[in-house]
Amino acid sequence: MAGEEYTGVPRVSGDVPDVVVVDGRAQAYSGNVHEELKVVLVSGSGFSVRRRGTTFRAGPGQLVALHADDAHSGAPDDPGSARWLIMCVSPSLIAEVTPPEAVRFGDPVIQDSTLARRFRAVHGALYVPSEPAGSSEPAGSALRRETGVLDLVSLLARHSYEEERGRVTAGRVPGIVREYLRENLARNVTLDELSVVAGLSKYRLVRACTAWFGLAPHKLHLRLRLDRARELLRRGTGIAEVAYATGFHDQSHLTRVFARTYGATPAVYQSTYRGTAWTGWAPG
Repeated sequence: MAGEEYTGVPRVSGDVPDVVVVDGRAQAYSGNVHEELKVVLVSGSGFSVRRRGTTFRAGPGQLVALHADDAHSGAPDDPGSARWLIMCVSPSLIAEVTPPEAVRFGDPVIQDSTLARRFRAVHGALYVPSEPAGSSEPAGSALRRETGVLDLVSLLARHSYEEERGRVTAGRVPGIVREYLRENLARNVTLDELSVVAGLSKYRLVRACTAWFGLAPHKLHLRLRLDRARELLRRGTGIAEVAYATGFHDQSHLTRVFARTYGATPAVYQSTYRGTAWTGWAPG
């Protein structure tokens, strides 16, 4: 991989479709929340992650594991030199190894050089599949790539926040809230109806949602709408249609909110997937 110019465009392996990998320039982001497990390794600079009022710092070459449903912000110490490798693993693939709700991290920084090397190897097999000289098994082998991801998830699970394992059931109510909001992206959902769905008072609902996701219900709803917007944009859906489907007033409204959140307009984000424009994006 040395000497190759990476574009930073996300790649999905055809035989491991539940994983997205990125190799590109590291950048700052704010208030991201996602449904996947996101693992990041930054080189050329340290990296800071802020979550629920606490800032965690990873040195160059250390892994940062960001579990699902937890709002966080991040920034490299030196944006000019920092590059990152990112792997986003879907809950369905994690479930092949362990309950996705159990893979949660109190401290997102994993100081394990052996695991970091394993991550690099698995990421490299997914990002640049090739047949190394003298190898009897091609790096592009579907079995090898998927097995590598599953092994990596197993190792990450061992580092996950043990206290959360006994609190998996605590995610039931937030899970109900998330699914209801996801099913009603284009509607202006009220706290009254959400409390009925969850079976909690409005006060307890807000507290449970904030404790689990790090976001109040209205902010979680916006993040889910934006996440759906990204998915539709990746499929090539028109921006005006995306705005309508995700509950924004119009295309301009979506563009303003999307650009403020991700640092790129919907048009630029969509063109990245077509390989025609900006290459600085990284999945939130």
